[in-house]
Amino acid sequence: MTPLWEVGVGENASAGGDQLADWLKEAGRRARREAPAGGDGDNTFNSPAELHRYLEQLAGRPLQSHGEVLQYLREVAGTSPQAHRDRERRRMVREVLLLVLVSLSYLHYYYWEVQVEIAKLNSLRIFIPAVAPDHHKST
Repeated sequence: MTPLWEVGVGENASAGGDQLADWLKEAGRRARREAPAGGDGDNTFNSPAELHRYLEQLAGRPLQSHGEVLQYLREVAGTSPQAHRDRERRRMVREVLLLVLVSLSYLHYYYWEVQVEIAKLNSLRIFIPAVAPDHHKST
């Protein structure tokens, strides 16, 4: 196979065109053979068929329909997504309720602590005799 720069189109243009076409075909074949499938040379995800075979290998059984693949993925996940969302929602409600109750209990304690401190203050009662009211003075 001659390199591209040596392919001439001088005297016989059709022969040069055939050589150029052959060279391009060979270059394309080489590029496909030499190109890495992934960054690490993993050929698992090259095509949907390879991915399907890999998934069947992991499952240990044939997965022939979309339903079987979905069922296998649910088995791997452990639960259905709806149940997981419900569980997370209940957990969130419990945590928020706990925070509200802790806040209220602290405020209640603080209120009663202030009331007890006020009640413990020494009180001093002073009686001032009332002065007889003066009648209106006329001027």
